[in-house]
Amino acid sequence: MKQKDDMSIISLLVRSKKRINVLKSLEKENKIPSKISKDIDDNSNHVSKYLKTLKEAELVECLNEEDKRYRFYAITDKGKYYLNKVEHNYKD
Repeated sequence: MKQKDDMSIISLLVRSKKRINVLKSLEKENKIPSKISKDIDDNSNHVSKYLKTLKEAELVECLNEEDKRYRFYAITDKGKYYLNKVEHNYKD
């Protein structure tokens, strides 16, 4: 992985604690956005935006994209890698 790409993903995560919290919420089980919203105490519109950004960075994936409602999300291996990296190296 290129260092520039590595740092852009780290920057994406450290700029928003909520994105990190979404990844943490998905660590133990796959979830729908409303459950993630409850876990991180944020509204579902914001969670949808976080998921979109994380999906574009390939840190999460939608497991049933064809469903318009009740979509399940999972953290990817790449997402686990960067979550671990950020938690251990970039704490405030």
